[in-house]
Amino acid sequence: MTDDPVEISPQSWEYRLVAAVVYAVEQRVDGARTRWNQVVLEEEDPDFVGSAEADGSMSVSITNVLEPLRRARDLDRPLTDEEAFELREAMATLTHEAAHLLAQYGDENAPDAYLYDDAAEAFNEGRTEHWTHRNLDKIIGDVFPDAGLEHAVAAVLAQQTDDAYAAYTPAARHLDRALAKRSGLTSTQVTQTLMCADDLQRWNVAVDLLIDERLVKPGLMPEAHRDEVRKELIAPLRDSLAGLVEVEADESLGDAEKSTESAKAAKNAIAELDHELNRIERHYRVEKAQRAQQQASRPSSRRSQAVRQAQDRLPPDLRRLRAVTTGRRLPGTAGREAAIRPAAARADSRLIDRLHGVQ
Repeated sequence: MTDDPVEISPQSWEYRLVAAVVYAVEQRVDGARTRWNQVVLEEEDPDFVGSAEADGSMSVSITNVLEPLRRARDLDRPLTDEEAFELREAMATLTHEAAHLLAQYGDENAPDAYLYDDAAEAFNEGRTEHWTHRNLDKIIGDVFPDAGLEHAVAAVLAQQTDDAYAAYTPAARHLDRALAKRSGLTSTQVTQTLMCADDLQRWNVAVDLLIDERLVKPGLMPEAHRDEVRKELIAPLRDSLAGLVEVEADESLGDAEKSTESAKAAKNAIAELDHELNRIERHYRVEKAQRAQQQASRPSSRRSQAVRQAQDRLPPDLRRLRAVTTGRRLPGTAGREAAIRPAAARADSRLIDRLHGVQ
């Protein structure tokens, strides 16, 4: 993008179409607001068809996205398969970039922030593409009628969507399903939660789903340990996904091969994540059991101490009676036999306890 990007007029049909897509995306996530700043720019980099900018604006290719949609609006004949596919890809681009704007960027100076790197690219782009594929048909159905494209709906919905990130999307899909299974949520809930999380906090939000369910909910982990536990769980995820950037860029690989590598990376990430999570949970459970054992082995309970203190305060005559009823002997009474019946002795013992405040 040049230093002076061209802004698309808010009065234009193209601008209103983009705005409609942004609104439709927001409705698919329960009305969550995007950070779109109401600005649409012409994407001037020929290698890109669209992008969500850091300032909240959206850049869109005129040639590859907006022109095909405008031509289809004015057609007075049925779309060819090629034209319908071109429209579906154009709408996938707009939806994908609008979905990126669901997340705030976040504070780079926050101590727990994870700056954007290769692993984050795979984690974020794969999920955004996965969400786009899942929701694209509904967004087309929401947007096309009001944009004068109702005649194109059936033909466009009949097309398949190409995966813009074949090395990322399967990994994100597998990871979201794994996180859902381990957190008690649905994969849709996990995907939506992570889509709306700050870019620099997304790793933390992901593992918090597991920490809360497996460690906090059972009362195992002190909250003060969260930051360190997060790091232990995030590390295997980042390590496993970082290599997918090279896979995505490898032009010698087809989409099927990239998808296979993506799924393999996700399985490795999940296996390592489970290993760490189980290790941490086991550590806390052992600690909890040890604390319980130590508590149980303490010499006496508070009630036992109160009983002994009350007994020590008994006057001599009652102490002698207490010793007789419980079978204990006072000094100097060796050889004497207790001559009180057991039932009466127990009654006397309880009476003495009550008199001296022992419950």
